Amino acid sequence: MKKFFKCFILLLVLLPSACTQTKLFVQAPKEPPYAPPLKNVNVALVLGGGGSKGIAHLGVLKVFEENNIPIDLIVGCSVGSAVGALYADNPNAEEIKNKLINIKREELLDPSIGDSLQMLVTLKGPIRGYHYQKFLAKNLNTRNIESLKIPFVAVTTDIGTNNLFAIRTGPIVPAVHASSAIPPLFTPVRIYGRTLVDGGVKAPVPVKVAKQYGPKIIIAVDISAPPPKDELGNMLDLTYRAFWIFYYELSRLQAKKADIEIHPNMDGYGTFDDGSKNEELYQAGIDAANELIGDIKRKLEELCIPLKSK
Repeated sequence: MKKFFKCFILLLVLLPSACTQTKLFVQAPKEPPYAPPLKNVNVALVLGGGGSKGIAHLGVLKVFEENNIPIDLIVGCSVGSAVGALYADNPNAEEIKNKLINIKREELLDPSIGDSLQMLVTLKGPIRGYHYQKFLAKNLNTRNIESLKIPFVAVTTDIGTNNLFAIRTGPIVPAVHASSAIPPLFTPVRIYGRTLVDGGVKAPVPVKVAKQYGPKIIIAVDISAPPPKDELGNMLDLTYRAFWIFYYELSRLQAKKADIEIHPNMDGYGTFDDGSKNEELYQAGIDAANELIGDIKRKLEELCIPLKSK
């Protein structure tokens, strides 16, 4: 991962343009549609950020399906937003896994040499997100968030106000794109009169957003990985390590605010891995969820929350 990240930052300006699109694949209205209050939210599931490690979320969801764990709300950040939206649209972890298991980085990223050269003097990042939006649109059956089978919230960071901005209505694709727009790699997403970037900038495991909807229980899945302890070679190594430490510690701190925390073992996996370890990541999610499934069922019983009917 570290090698890829350094090469990505240092050599992008040398790459030929993979996409020069300026128009987003799916447009959003000027204002988000009205969001009626959510009622009877018993179980809220929070899916944290973590880049290519996101397939571990599907392993957790697979165990929930097998054990009839109800989910009344999904709150997602970054890749947790992407997985959450796909699952809220089609609550079948195995089917979604089959769509994602062989996905390649180049199918999601669209580096532009023009934007790479401008990243230090404008708010454009090397990746505009057109391919990412196209992938989401292709794999979603539903257009708008409010029409999903499970209520869903995409968590973003509003760079203009330095606050979180939770999106619960309107087109799914630009909302998830904004939630996943990691600076400085992705160009910020301009929708609803706001400049939005990855929700993980402020809340990589957005439990506090889930709390706003009054659930009886919040289950958080944190897929952050502990920073490595290998030698640092240069200042770029140091900068990346510092960011990694901050992100990991913030993720752990926020996950602790949930009623139940699930931490798949992410040792040795990176945010920008190439997808070759997706099966292992999926299994890591399954293993972590299975370890806690008994505790989850007992907690639901204590709160008089019934399991889903088979």
